[in-house]
Amino acid sequence: MKHFLVGCLLLSGIAFAQDTESKNEGPVASKKNEVRIDALSLIAFGKANISYERFTSGKWSYGLTGSFTVGDKFEEDFDEGYRSTLPKFEIIPYVRYKMSDSDAHYYFIEGFISANGGDFRQILRAEDGTNGYYMISKEDYFSVAPGASVGYKVYFGHAVALEFLVGAGLNIMDTDKSPDVISRIGLNLGYRF
Repeated sequence: MKHFLVGCLLLSGIAFAQDTESKNEGPVASKKNEVRIDALSLIAFGKANISYERFTSGKWSYGLTGSFTVGDKFEEDFDEGYRSTLPKFEIIPYVRYKMSDSDAHYYFIEGFISANGGDFRQILRAEDGTNGYYMISKEDYFSVAPGASVGYKVYFGHAVALEFLVGAGLNIMDTDKSPDVISRIGLNLGYRF
């Protein structure tokens, strides 16, 4: 009978140890904050994207991305008439849901709202009585675009993140001046702490 009781105690101790071990967070999940920069947008589009993400104890996380134009290519194309809008800033609050149980690598879905603004350029025809002429008009725009994204994230060494993200949103304000679609594409490098 003693051997039976000792065996039951050992088994319950092992089961309890495994149960508490599964509730403990791993080395990645124990870190709740992450900062990222978007290397793809910076190189390809001349836009600087900086993100902060906060992780909850479940599968959800939320964050904020700030984006602004740093290259002259956008401005040159805008001034020469190759594009009608010049995006200057974008602020994107988002919420994400992790699609798997792994913390080291996973797919996710994201809902976001982009507050974006910049300059709008158009050519207008004007008349001064007898003569007609064309003039260039520049105005500011501000819009809000709800949207969705999907992505994949992998961690190296429990702290360095590599993330690929693709998504889009539709501007719903100032639609005659703002771009119709806001794209959310990025190859992000980050650090989780």
